[in-house]
Amino acid sequence: MKKTFTLISICLLAILFGCKTKELTPEQQTKAKEYAEKIENRNFTFHATSAQPMSARSVNLNYDYYLKVTSDTIIANLPYFGRSYIAPINPRDISIDFTSTKFNYSDILKKDGTYEIKIEPLDITNRENEGISLLLRISPSGYGTLNALPTNRQSISFYGTVD
Repeated sequence: MKKTFTLISICLLAILFGCKTKELTPEQQTKAKEYAEKIENRNFTFHATSAQPMSARSVNLNYDYYLKVTSDTIIANLPYFGRSYIAPINPRDISIDFTSTKFNYSDILKKDGTYEIKIEPLDITNRENEGISLLLRISPSGYGTLNALPTNRQSISFYGTVD
């Protein structure tokens, strides 16, 4: 009985120490502060390195696709892979490519240091991207996930880095 109690105690201690949150090194803390400052000042660029369409495999991107955020402008140059519910008037308008100066922007800092940013452009004129909303999650290490949620197409996710 005593061996069982000791074994259970050791297992519980191992679990408790294994669940300890990871602390950032001083270098990582410095980078996290830089990212936080860029995000709060609305002056950063998300560079997509891969795309994950809803109904297909992941696609590695070897061109500089990006979402650039400044205090007064959002510029998106991202590819689109997936199903469209309306036919494009111009086949070249398939990508998520727009510049918006009128948009809703909100950012939330989570407990783990991750930023969650929601962007809703209000002045997009091409119908493929009309009504799109973007949800960007940025980790303290500078990696990000961008979910594009168009109204006329399936959603798509992008993975990449922020600078």
